[in-house]
Amino acid sequence: MREIYEYSVMLSSIIPDREEIISHIGKEFVGEANKLMAQLSAIEAKGAFTVIQKEESDFIMGKQIAPVFAKADKIAIFVATLGEESKRIIASEKSDILKYYLVDFLASQYAERVAEYMHEMIKKYANELSLGYSNRYSPGYCGWNVNEQIKLFRFFSENQCGITLTEGYLMDPVKSVSGAVALGNGVKYQEYGCKKCGEKNCLYKSKL
Repeated sequence: MREIYEYSVMLSSIIPDREEIISHIGKEFVGEANKLMAQLSAIEAKGAFTVIQKEESDFIMGKQIAPVFAKADKIAIFVATLGEESKRIIASEKSDILKYYLVDFLASQYAERVAEYMHEMIKKYANELSLGYSNRYSPGYCGWNVNEQIKLFRFFSENQCGITLTEGYLMDPVKSVSGAVALGNGVKYQEYGCKKCGEKNCLYKSKL
C-alpha cells in the first residue's frame, strides 16, 4: 500500500506575509485584520503528501508545466487544508462586509502558507533521497485544468484531511490547496515564470 505522509501545523506558528497583506487591505484596516488573524491562528491545519512513479500518472497538465514533469522520475502530490473551523470563522463574519472580506482574504493567505509548508516537507523528502524537486503546481493554475483534481485525489484515502471534492471539482473546505511537485535527478526548482503564463488571476503573480 502506498505510504501517505500526514502532517498538522498550528496557524499560530505560521507567519503570513504582512507586507502583502497591507498592500491588499491598506494600513487603515491592519488593526481589524490583526483581530481576525488572532482567531484564525487557533486553527490546526492539516496536510498530506504521497509519492507516485511518473508512469502511474495520467495527468494532462498543459503546455506550461508538462515539460517540468516530463523530466521527473517520481511525482509528489499533496493536499492541505485549514479545515472546517476556517469555514465557521469566515461564516461568522458574513453580516459585516468588511470583516467578511478581510477574514476570507486572510484565510487564503494562511492556506497558501500551509501549502508552502507542505512543499518544504516534500523538499525534505527529496533531499533525503538526493533527488531534485520542482516548484509546486496546482490544478486550476498554469494551464492545468481544475477537473484534474479528481485524478489527484484518487491517490489519497477517501476524505483525506477532511477534504472532499464538489461536483465542479473544487475542494471543500474551500480554504484548501492541492498540487504536485516533480521529483528526479533532472528536475530543478525555478522561479515562477509569470511572463510565460497567460493566467491573469494567479496568486503567485503578486509575489514577483
